[in-house]
Amino acid sequence: MQYEITMYKLMALFGVALLVFLGIGYYMGTIVGASQADYDIDVPDYCQASYRGDKIVVTCTELEEYTALELCNILSTPLKDKIKVVVISSE
Repeated sequence: MQYEITMYKLMALFGVALLVFLGIGYYMGTIVGASQADYDIDVPDYCQASYRGDKIVVTCTELEEYTALELCNILSTPLKDKIKVVVISSE
């Protein structure tokens, strides 16, 4: 007994099997994969990490806890004349 399959049928079968296995892999990945992991993030003292939905947002200010007056005192006088320091805060 001899079985024959045309190339188009073989390619269609391969394509369907590929899609099925990709779907199964994606489904298994979302159940047991990194999307369910508990992240341990090391952030410096001047950064804050928070959750927004299913994402981790890290907010940093490299100026640390300087006030606007302290920033102005750090800059030299000629530099103060050339630039303006604008501090935007959400507080």
